[in-house]
Amino acid sequence: MRYLYLLLTSCCALFAQGSDVLIHHTFDQDTEGWTTLGNVGSVRVDNGALALTYEVKAKHFCLAVLPATPEVARMGRLRFRVKTDYDTPLAVLLSEKKPGGGNYTAPLWSPANTWQLVELSAADFSASDGRNDPVDADGKLDLDQVEGIGIADVAQFFLGQPDNPDFPVIIARGSGTHTLWIDDFEILGGAAPTRSAMQIDRFDRGFLPWITMGGVQLKRADAGNPLGIPAMQASYQQMDARYGLMLRRLSGIDIAKAERLAFELASEHEATLIVSLETKKGERYNLTIYPPGKREIFHVSLKFSDFEGKGTLDPAQLKSLAITDISAAGGGTEQANTIWIGNVEGRK
Repeated sequence: MRYLYLLLTSCCALFAQGSDVLIHHTFDQDTEGWTTLGNVGSVRVDNGALALTYEVKAKHFCLAVLPATPEVARMGRLRFRVKTDYDTPLAVLLSEKKPGGGNYTAPLWSPANTWQLVELSAADFSASDGRNDPVDADGKLDLDQVEGIGIADVAQFFLGQPDNPDFPVIIARGSGTHTLWIDDFEILGGAAPTRSAMQIDRFDRGFLPWITMGGVQLKRADAGNPLGIPAMQASYQQMDARYGLMLRRLSGIDIAKAERLAFELASEHEATLIVSLETKKGERYNLTIYPPGKREIFHVSLKFSDFEGKGTLDPAQLKSLAITDISAAGGGTEQANTIWIGNVEGRK
């Protein structure tokens, strides 16, 4: 029995060394140095987790912030559990020292009252390019220049997003007081996980790196869905005058040599979907597809050269991918629909 105990102890020690945990916050006793940035919220310890309570309100924002320590420069992965009290998109922020540094974000979807394990590497972060965001002098994320880590509810920023009458995307404009919980926050050293060449999404992580601005319910779907592979499930109402949009950032994904965008798709009903690609310069390219409905698997393979837009689309400059259902536009049938999307990748 003593031999077995020693063997187990040794294995646990080896595992701990191999995991290379640089920072681990359990929030069992206090907030571990986390605070808030903004004017409508506060942090506290709540049942062994860090709770950020904030108000979603026009022209206000709040995020949970951890000042960076030297360990961040050695980060291979950032890992934590997160839960929100309603469906909402979140963003993890890495802020470099100013002047000269930029802000880098990794968006993800948080379903209501559901703990999710989130694990991110530097490759998951892309430069924020909003009107008030600083321009990074060297154009890349430098972990040794990170001065703070933040986690925020992106819905706070949707309240200031203007409507576009030419393409009326649904924007969630709800307000009120909400809570976001964070637990088991870790910064891990060692090599970051590698992604297969030109892979965008296999949906095999513990969270969705897709978001919606409103009108769509997103969730991860295991291999029991109509595609038979891990997928994203999106449920929404097909409407004539307003459209739900699903968005995935592409910055940091190496598809420069790709000639096509490919993915698997199934839809409850026949649908007309616009696949939209945006470049880092803000140029947009669109292509329409027509999944047949009845949950039939629809193999999508779209040549970049077939997308319509200004000039030639360069996959090396892609910033984001968006999918929108416009089936009910122009007087079409308004009804509830669900689609499943799997294995999104660039192909030659």
